[in-house]
Amino acid sequence: MPSHSIPTPEAGPAPGTVGSSRVVILPSPLLGPASYLPLAGILRERGLATVVASLPAGEVMPGGVLHTFGAVIDHHAATVLVAHSNAGYYAPALATARDLPVVFMDAALPAPGVAETRLAPAAFAEFIETLPLTDGLLPPWPSWWDRADVAPLFPDDDWLDRVTREAPRLPPEYFTTPLPVPPGWEARPAAYLGFGDTYAAELTLAEGLGWVVRRDAGHHLAHLAEPDRVADLLLALLDALATPR
Repeated sequence: MPSHSIPTPEAGPAPGTVGSSRVVILPSPLLGPASYLPLAGILRERGLATVVASLPAGEVMPGGVLHTFGAVIDHHAATVLVAHSNAGYYAPALATARDLPVVFMDAALPAPGVAETRLAPAAFAEFIETLPLTDGLLPPWPSWWDRADVAPLFPDDDWLDRVTREAPRLPPEYFTTPLPVPPGWEARPAAYLGFGDTYAAELTLAEGLGWVVRRDAGHHLAHLAEPDRVADLLLALLDALATPR
C-alpha cells in the first residue's frame, strides 16, 4: 500500500480545517513533559486546544503511564494524539480505546500483529543494561551520554539542565514490563513525522502501512529546538488526516 507524503508547508493549514482539534501531546516517559511545552504553546497560538500529558507521580512504570495518559486524554476531551519517542508504544492502546487518530512524532512503534510489546528494542535494551544505577534507578535520560554529545539536541545549556532535572529516573524494569497492544491498531488513522534516521525502520513501516508520512531533516528533539517549524509540520499532517482520501 503506498504511503501518502505531503509537501513541506509554508504555513499552517487554512483556517477551519483543524482549528477545532483538541490535541494531547504524549511525552516520552524518558524525557518528561518539559521539552514539549514550547510546541504546545505554539499550537495553542495557532488555535488548537493543546495540552501535554503528565507522568505518574512517584515511580514511573508502564501501567501507571498508560493510566495517567488516559486520564489526561479523557479530561481534555482529546480529538487527536501526538506521541513522541517512547510514548509511541502507548498510543495504539490509548487511541484504539477512544477511536482517535495519532500523529507519531519520531516515535517508537509496536510490531504489527503482536499482543504486547516491551518498551525498548533489543539493541537499545542492551545499551540500557550498561548504564549505572543509583538506588536501583537509571540516571535521567540526558545523562545517559556525555554532555558534549547530547547538548546539540537542546537550544541551550539552560534547557539541557531543565530537562535533566525534570526527566524521571526510571527503574530498569520499565523497559522489560510488557505493554498490551490492541489488534488492528496499525489500520487506524495515523500519520508519521520522522526526524533524521533515528527511527528509520518505523518510517519505512509507516510508509508500507499507507499512513500519511513526512520525512524531515531535523533531529530527535526538533520539537524543542524548532517548535514553530515543527508546529507547521504537525498542522499539515493533521490537515491531511482530516482530509478524506
